[in-house]
Amino acid sequence: MAAKTNWFMKFLIGDESKQSPDTDNKLDAIDQNYELIEPFALGTYQTPETAPRTRIEIYTTWQQMQKEPTIAAALTLHTTAALGGHESRGDVLFMVASTSIEGETPKSKKLREQVLAESKILLPILNKIVFNLCRGAIGYGDNFGRVYGKKGVGVEHILCDDLTAPYRIQAYEQGGKTVGFHVLEEVNWNRKITKLTTMQMCRMKMPRSCTVPQTALVAGVQKLMLENDDLETLPIVPSPVGGSFLFDAEQPWKQVVLSISAMNSQQIADAVRQAFLTIDMAGMPPEQQEKYKSGLVKTLQNSKDEIKKAMLGGEALWATKYHVLPVWGDKQVLNPVGELSQRSGQIATEPLMINIRRMCGALGIDMAMLGWADMLAGGLGDGASFHTSAQVMQRSIMIRQALTDFLNQVADLHWGWKYGVTFEGNDRPWKWEFYSDMSAASTEALTNKQTRMNTMALTAQALGALKEIGLDAKANQMLLEDVGGYDTDKAMQLSQALSAAQPPQQDGQDGQPTGDDATQDPPVDDGQDDSQDDQTDGEGDDNEAV
Repeated sequence: MAAKTNWFMKFLIGDESKQSPDTDNKLDAIDQNYELIEPFALGTYQTPETAPRTRIEIYTTWQQMQKEPTIAAALTLHTTAALGGHESRGDVLFMVASTSIEGETPKSKKLREQVLAESKILLPILNKIVFNLCRGAIGYGDNFGRVYGKKGVGVEHILCDDLTAPYRIQAYEQGGKTVGFHVLEEVNWNRKITKLTTMQMCRMKMPRSCTVPQTALVAGVQKLMLENDDLETLPIVPSPVGGSFLFDAEQPWKQVVLSISAMNSQQIADAVRQAFLTIDMAGMPPEQQEKYKSGLVKTLQNSKDEIKKAMLGGEALWATKYHVLPVWGDKQVLNPVGELSQRSGQIATEPLMINIRRMCGALGIDMAMLGWADMLAGGLGDGASFHTSAQVMQRSIMIRQALTDFLNQVADLHWGWKYGVTFEGNDRPWKWEFYSDMSAASTEALTNKQTRMNTMALTAQALGALKEIGLDAKANQMLLEDVGGYDTDKAMQLSQALSAAQPPQQDGQDGQPTGDDATQDPPVDDGQDDSQDDQTDGEGDDNEAV
């Protein structure tokens, strides 16, 4: 009986060993030779371009890159494309009630009233910092806001300036979730650390779309992070650097700086006018010849110093510098050698432009919009690429995702301080909207919506034409599949709907049916015929109408 019971239970719930396989046994069955060679097969070799850097080295490079005018313009345009803005008020953020509280229950009404009331408090505070917040986040990968609030009042102010600059703050994470911050204070060369919690500071964390090689701060963390299954017991570690739009543009930026430096040094060296003179030194004693050689070396060194001075401007650019070599001879004639610093050809700018194109491609902005107006690319350089570029749209979405998370953090703190309640995920009674007409992502969305509506209108016309032809369901399905490109299921459903649909009623001149429908209905007097009859028969027709 027991055997039959076990068989019957296996029949109902299946073989337990097949439903829950023991993965440890399968891992143990892997050949150990693979495990021996994997430490030497996994990973990548380090190159000068992929060598790990410290946090301060990475942020220093990104800070220098943002001083380049082309890069600064690109970051500003990305921020503008993502946020948009009202053309008259200038507001970029709008807080509205979520669709989850559209009911007429007392709780839904109360939450809608709260959202309306608190939006008038939060939006003025957030609109003041949102542009600076996003601009810094895409430049460094992170940005922060120091939140000041009071119990029973809510958020009163948010600080987002140099004191909360990303390079001053180290965020700490537990399993990818931010749990606290260390803030650097620099006062009179004294470096101190201030510790802040997530109740005091909010973080805008850009998505980590690529990995930035950097030096590991704590050894052995990777093993604990991967092997531990409990999120609450994961180690708290410093958040790695990443998320900046500038990482992909580092290498072309270095080439741009090098090309510009080479061009500037060549042009400035050409602007320095120098003349080397020689004197007949026939019969000069050997001792004097040694002095001549040392004087020549000194003269060449002075020439080099003059070029350095010319880099700073001033007299070296417009005055002529003569290097005189004193010699002894009979005639004492000075013979100029000529201008050695002048070049015959022009300086090539093509290498510079190639590197600038590569840099702008990495930044995702047409170079014609970044100060290079003479490089109009197929009509997109006049500003159209601001709304048509796929890179602009994609990065705008990334900015909005990170910003929305930051805004939800602020709103959660506000509700917690003022009402003593917090919300999780989709339970939040509010949602954030942007003024979409000026943003690239919304422009793309509107374009897609318009295309879909046009497609739907054409589809409706085609279906109406099929209905008028009067083919059977099988023929309609064949046309929808072969010509229209519909899937079999959708084509079958549409063909059946066409067969079951009633033909549309078409009105005549005075609202009466025409065609086939007119023949089915009883004859009715029309005004035109009666008027003609009245003119011919007169009274007879009147009696008939009565």
